[in-house]
Amino acid sequence: MKRIVIFDLDGTLVNSIYDLKDCVNMALSNANLPQNSLKEYYTFVGNGIENLLRTSMREQGNNDELYKLIRKDFDSLYEKHCNDKTVAYDGVADLLYKLKAKGYATAVLSNKAHRFVGAILEKCFPSHTFDAAWGQQEGIKRKPDGEGVKKLLELLGYSKEECVYIGDSDVDVITAKNADVDMIGVLWGFRDKEELISTGAKYIAADTEELFGIITGMD
Repeated sequence: MKRIVIFDLDGTLVNSIYDLKDCVNMALSNANLPQNSLKEYYTFVGNGIENLLRTSMREQGNNDELYKLIRKDFDSLYEKHCNDKTVAYDGVADLLYKLKAKGYATAVLSNKAHRFVGAILEKCFPSHTFDAAWGQQEGIKRKPDGEGVKKLLELLGYSKEECVYIGDSDVDVITAKNADVDMIGVLWGFRDKEELISTGAKYIAADTEELFGIITGMD
C-alpha cells in the first residue's frame, strides 16, 4: 500500500521555466554572453543549477571563474525573482488536497537549491503543508542519485514499498530506479512522453485526475 507521495518540483508541481529563463539570461547578459531561447531552457533544466548555468554558457561552460561570477549573479537575481512568474500547474492544489484527505503523506525532492524551495511552495500552495520539502543541499547527492529519496523515507518513517515518486523528466525516472521506488511520469511538465517512455517510466499521467487515479489504484 502506498502511504507517501514524493514530488519533483519544477515541471511537476510548478511551472518555473519563465523565472529560470529570465534570471539565467540576465546573468548571461551581464557577463556579455548570448542569451538562450525558452525552448532551449526546457531541455537545460532538471539537473541542478550548476548544470543549468554551465549548459546555458555554451562554449564557456567549462570556464570555472566565469561560472562562479554568473552563479553569484544568478543566485542574487533568482532570490528576488523566483516567484515573479512561477505558478502551480492546473489541478495540482486540488490533487494535494485529495491526497491529504485520503491520508497520504506528501514530500518534495528537487534539484533546485534548497533555499529557494520553501518560498516557491509557500506562494504556490499556501493551503498545503508538505511533510518534508528538500532542495539540493550539502550532504545529499543530487538526483538522479536515489540518496535523497532514501533519506526522506528514512526521516519520515516509510518504506520504499510505501512510496511513489512523481516527476516529469528522465532524471526523475532514473532517480526512482536508483531509489528502488515506483514512479509515475507526468506530461504537463518540461519534457515529453517519448523521453519518459524511453527512460523506462511504467506509469504516465496526462493530467492530475489521471495521476490521482494511478496513485490510489496502487493501494
